[in-house]
Amino acid sequence: GPCAVLVHGFYVEGSKTWEANVRGLARSGIRLIAVDLKGFGHSVRDTSPTYTLHSQAIVLAKLLNQLHVGGATIVAHGWGSSVALQLANEQPQFVGQLALIAPVVYGRQVPVWQPVARVPYLGSGAAWCIDSGGPLWGMIRRHEFYDKSAVTSAYLSDVRRPTHIVGTIKALLAMASSPKDSDLPEGMANVKVPTLILLGSKDPWVSEEEASRLKSDLGDAKLVIIREAGHYPHIEESLQVGRYLAEFCIEATR
Repeated sequence: GPCAVLVHGFYVEGSKTWEANVRGLARSGIRLIAVDLKGFGHSVRDTSPTYTLHSQAIVLAKLLNQLHVGGATIVAHGWGSSVALQLANEQPQFVGQLALIAPVVYGRQVPVWQPVARVPYLGSGAAWCIDSGGPLWGMIRRHEFYDKSAVTSAYLSDVRRPTHIVGTIKALLAMASSPKDSDLPEGMANVKVPTLILLGSKDPWVSEEEASRLKSDLGDAKLVIIREAGHYPHIEESLQVGRYLAEFCIEATR
């Protein structure tokens, strides 16, 4: 069947974000590959500042090459959309089409605590508090959901688990120190594949104007607004988003 590669956003739980979607997509006959990019989920915690869009796109390309996957549907969330676009720009042989959910593309997504990342103790404390399971991390996660009831203590405990991996804080600090090496958004002019953009109508980070700009910049793109959903429409409206993704993946084989 058609192959879909699931690429997470800038969130420590990595590929775990797709748990609400994999069963339905698999039942549709789609082959799924869920990726933990470097520094996220259960992947290696590199402490050198090599966490750039270019390096993450290389990691993704190496994986797909090892699995002999080409022309796949790359499904990406948030910042992962920039990784997917970087891959499509640099190594288009791996990308048949793109499905971008709540895409963060314009402007580099960096931690809000980046200015203090190099300050001893303060940087580590801020990274833990905001992006690695600390008290503000839970508050921010709730803010990103339109349906606050979906952010249960069980959900937070589940997605917090990868934060306990040794080296997570140091990896986050390395991410904050990594240079910019991407040619996005200019490089999107080279991306010539069908694209589906899914955006929650209540997304606190990505506006409909930004999504419409992305649709225009990519040319061959379709924008769908998911009502009553925030930054995680694939979790809040998993059945609806699953239908859109399944139809999009299957269309590629017709």
